[in-house]
Amino acid sequence: MSATILRVRPVRGEQSYRERECVHRAPGTEGEFYSGASYVQSLMRLRAATAADFANRVTSFFWSDAHQIVVWLCRDCASRLDSLRRAD
Repeated sequence: MSATILRVRPVRGEQSYRERECVHRAPGTEGEFYSGASYVQSLMRLRAATAADFANRVTSFFWSDAHQIVVWLCRDCASRLDSLRRAD
């Protein structure tokens, strides 16, 4: 997997995706969608306290459902998560 978490575009069709978002989502805020599985993998690479703190920024979901989830992160949260992964 690359150094950044995997960006995805939510696809409607055969499989439906549920969206989760960071606390910064508001009209006009720039951000990207990421696959739930790669988001969870990114969190799992962090130390427990750091992962729990960051996970509180995103609407909760069961990690076992990650393959059915797309996570919207603002640019700040996405870059913060990427920098935390590199630091640990």
